[in-house]
Amino acid sequence: EHRCRLIALSGISGIGKTTLAIRLIDSIKSQFDYIIYRSFRFSPSLEETLTKLLQIFSEKNNPQSQESKLSTIIDYFRLHRCLILLDDLQMLFNSQQFAGQYKSGCEDYQQFFQLVGQLSHNSCVMLIGSEKPRDIAKQEKENHLVRSFILQGLGEAAAEILRAQNLCHEASWETLINTYQGHPLWLQLTATMIQELCGGRV
Repeated sequence: EHRCRLIALSGISGIGKTTLAIRLIDSIKSQFDYIIYRSFRFSPSLEETLTKLLQIFSEKNNPQSQESKLSTIIDYFRLHRCLILLDDLQMLFNSQQFAGQYKSGCEDYQQFFQLVGQLSHNSCVMLIGSEKPRDIAKQEKENHLVRSFILQGLGEAAAEILRAQNLCHEASWETLINTYQGHPLWLQLTATMIQELCGGRV
């Protein structure tokens, strides 16, 4: 509704970020000309990502230099209303350094995210991962068209998972939910184990 250009959706692994984004697509797909999903699971360079995106937009010979590719991508973002979901964002970062530190060879993404957030266009890029880039945090303070959201646990709604597994001792459910921070996958696995090993007795 606010025509945000850049959105970061973050939260701990397995909490449902990708599932939420895909469910979102179902309700808003009619508002976009293109919906594109790409994963950063294998830490592709920006060059690779831009090349793959350009191949979706056009089968013609695309520009060779990275600067030209960036410019052409932004032109497509202006020409068409696109929703680009870039998943597994944390794979671009070093795991043993402070949050948001790009791996060697992935530093160029910072410029790409900056351009997407700052330049005028009709599209939206959603970044999905367990870490939020530090440059996104900086941009959202200065630009109302850049937003970030942290996906929390389910809270009280997690009781439905325990109810579906026919667990008993409902008075203990809140403690169990809090122990696992309302994380749906962890609760599902734990509830299954409680059912199998303890006959459903929490």
